[in-house]
Order: sequence, then structure tokens, then C-alpha cells
Amino acid sequence: MNTYRGTAVLILQGGRQLTAEADLSKDGAGTWSGTLLFPAAAKSLGLLNATEGVLLVDDQEGRFVRPDTSDWIGSPADKVRIRVEGNGDAPF
Repeated sequence: MNTYRGTAVLILQGGRQLTAEADLSKDGAGTWSGTLLFPAAAKSLGLLNATEGVLLVDDQEGRFVRPDTSDWIGSPADKVRIRVEGNGDAPF
């Protein structure tokens, strides 16, 4: 599978889990990236300042980095959108 659109669970450092709408893709080399969209109620310093974490898609785990913590600026009014870049195997 080269793309995934659906539900994913973000696990932040410290173990906090947040459910997101994921839009992910990977290229022929296996490099993956995409966006995660959360309800506005999930907005917290932990989420906004996260620079890395783990993403679960159907019980498959993938580690990611988030190089730009200001990426959430410009999110829709009722959502928080962040961009992630895979750090290893894709979880889809």
C-alpha cells in the first residue's frame, strides 16, 4: 500500500494517545510522510510541541519526526493539523 487515509493513533512521549484522521503516503524507497488532523479539543502543549512520536495504524507501529512545530498554524478553525515524516518503516 502506498497511501493510507483513515484513523490512526498518535502516541506522544510520555504515553499520551490521541486519535487522528491520517493522510499518509510512501514512495518507492519506503520513505513515508503525511498529515494528521485532530479535533480542536486535542490541542495541547504536548501535541503542539511534539517533535517525535509513534503512530499506530491497525496495530502497526511507525516512528516519526516532526521537524516544524509551527506547522499547526493555519489549521482549520475546529481542527489541529500537523505534518509528520517517517523515521523507519511505515505503519501501513
